[in-house]
Amino acid sequence: MNKLTPWFYGWNIVAMTFFIQFLVMGSGYYIFGVLLKPLSETLDASRFVVSLALTGQIVMSAVLGPWLGRAVGERSIRGLMTTGILVMAAGLAGISLAETIWQFYIAFMLLVSVGFALAGPVPSGALLIPLFTWLMLTFDWRIALRVFAIGVPIFALPVIWFGIIKTPKEKGLNPDGDASRQEDDLDTGAGGETEWTLRAAIRNKTVWRLALIMGPGFMGISAVLLSLHSHLTDSGLSAMRASSVVAAMTFAGAVAKPLFGILSDYLSKQWVTFASIVFMFLGVAGIITSTHFMFVLLAAASFGLGYGAQMPLFNILIATLFGQRSFARMVGIMGPIMLPFNLLGLPMSTWIYESFGSYTPAYAFMLGLYVVAMISLATFKLPSR
Repeated sequence: MNKLTPWFYGWNIVAMTFFIQFLVMGSGYYIFGVLLKPLSETLDASRFVVSLALTGQIVMSAVLGPWLGRAVGERSIRGLMTTGILVMAAGLAGISLAETIWQFYIAFMLLVSVGFALAGPVPSGALLIPLFTWLMLTFDWRIALRVFAIGVPIFALPVIWFGIIKTPKEKGLNPDGDASRQEDDLDTGAGGETEWTLRAAIRNKTVWRLALIMGPGFMGISAVLLSLHSHLTDSGLSAMRASSVVAAMTFAGAVAKPLFGILSDYLSKQWVTFASIVFMFLGVAGIITSTHFMFVLLAAASFGLGYGAQMPLFNILIATLFGQRSFARMVGIMGPIMLPFNLLGLPMSTWIYESFGSYTPAYAFMLGLYVVAMISLATFKLPSR
């Protein structure tokens, strides 16, 4: 940062990127849980069949990942983000017009997932879920989707075109950070100087232990978060109260990201990770045992604290176990290994619902997975760093 500059422009980028991702995450991911029941009823399809669209979205995003990584380096960031927002808006509008399950699949998996991949995620359910629910109850779900399809570009595109930059040079600035930091200063982690490949990672016990510890947390995000609105309304709560519970969960998740990141700097990473799993366990147990609004609200907040910590802790554990030098490579390698957990969450919950008429067995199954994760973590020695 230039000492003569009164305000560091990097904070503008942080704020504007957060705002854009706020719109995208709320419109392309969180509202799916609110739409699950009305889509199932309108399109004459089971909740399991509807939930497969989310699996398709995750696969599409994974397929786009390598291309997107190259495109960010070679093309205009404004152009990419604009394309993502417009494609996503078209997808939302397409869903609002869907009359069959196949039309819904095409609109959601192709258009919304492409837009989601180009713009990126951030927690935003605390505000957008209640707003979408209110629009859906006041008008209907098709009108609510069209409002979001129009509103997202209206709010996002001016921010992209008048504020987002690709490099500090566009503002006559230098990158922040310590330019004197040498590559040799980067630690190599528990993996030493290993040249990591997917084949090497698959044969590594530490990789699979990490997947077993963190996988249930990632699986629970879609298995619990996206089915919770349906579960609560099935249990007798009003749609707005159910949305309030989900909003509390996502707000707690947003708070957990920086909170657990900071805690891991001062406390044992093993204990901080253990605490996040315990929060998820207690949250799901509370959701199973009561339908009282305030109790479920507290349980949802507990689960939110746990699931919100998963991504920062996952990255922290990768850096701790494999070193900063291998961090970027290992994040990419862990993607395919963690993919089954991300894919199976919501379809598992909805399939169990179709089989038993309740989400409770699915939530009980998640409790079992959290116990497995806690045992795996308790019997695993993290580097003391």
